[in-house]
Amino acid sequence: MALDSSTLVAPGSARGLRIGLRADASPRIGGGHVMRCLALSNELRRRGAEVFLLGRAASPAWLREYVDDQRIPVLPGPEDPAELAGVAMEMALDAVVLDSHTLAPECSAALRSAGIVVAALIDGATRAQEADLYVDQSPGGGEIGTILPAGARRLGGYRHALIRDAVLAAGRRAERTVVDPSEPPQVLCFFGATDPYGGVPVAVRALLATGAPLRMTAVATGSEPARAIKALPTGTAQQVHVVEPVAHLPELARTSDLVVTAAGSSVYDLLCIGCAVAVVTVTVSQQPLYEAVLGDALVAGLGSLEVLRATDGAGGDGVAQLRRLLTSPAERAEFARRGAEAVDGQGCARVAEALVALVEGRRR
Repeated sequence: MALDSSTLVAPGSARGLRIGLRADASPRIGGGHVMRCLALSNELRRRGAEVFLLGRAASPAWLREYVDDQRIPVLPGPEDPAELAGVAMEMALDAVVLDSHTLAPECSAALRSAGIVVAALIDGATRAQEADLYVDQSPGGGEIGTILPAGARRLGGYRHALIRDAVLAAGRRAERTVVDPSEPPQVLCFFGATDPYGGVPVAVRALLATGAPLRMTAVATGSEPARAIKALPTGTAQQVHVVEPVAHLPELARTSDLVVTAAGSSVYDLLCIGCAVAVVTVTVSQQPLYEAVLGDALVAGLGSLEVLRATDGAGGDGVAQLRRLLTSPAERAEFARRGAEAVDGQGCARVAEALVALVEGRRR
């Protein structure tokens, strides 16, 4: 592939670190992989590195706008191992960060064979990727049932959760001034920016089925989910405000008393902010995270979206859990306290430090 001359480096020229982030986004897989790569990119750039995002162009409009705002160059990221290694060499990249559940393991092998440092962002399983650095932000780091390459380093657990600058800028929920505690609790309901499985209408129905007073903001992706939510009957002292995906979601979360969401990577953001969180599993791949944060008593578990969808509006364990949370400020406060203690927001700094040290060591 032909690269823009601004991405190339003349042979033998003095330069700083150049790092590529290989991640994809689409309506089906969402934007989580790209978002956590962007979180890491900000920290790498603060350390003087040039950073490039390599991936597919089929990203949701909101994500393209967010990437544009970050002013990070975006280039195609081939799935073919030889092509990806060729792009990395042509760009004179020192390292490539891989964040994908579908990328062929031969890609990492090709990059390493070309002398490029490889960091793999994983979620409990290497998926046969060969890396110099593995970052597993799943709780506890999760035991990987694979022998890692000789000399490979592994960073795991809540301390290495990659938290975006926007989340850190939103601050901790404890900093919020409660104007009138007697008001119904403020609830935020979102299932990622794309919500491909239609989780928000299901969760909103369950929240309303509690019969408890609430003021809810529901993030709907598209006109059909928005209509479905607006058609749901509300009870006494129940208000629902429907919005499209918004850039200021961390601020909405910080000012909410309860957040209901999918068991994806955004859970780490919410814990860092200090939110009381109730989570739903949308896909099988989310089950390990769900079980871990539930086992660590950091969130309330509502089970799977499939079960929540099948439950009628008046019953089910998920509705009972939500009713208890909505009516118990003390329980919400305890979840918020434990979450903020677990995720301190310094994961990007720790990962960037380790990656830069690897690259500089290779250069020497």
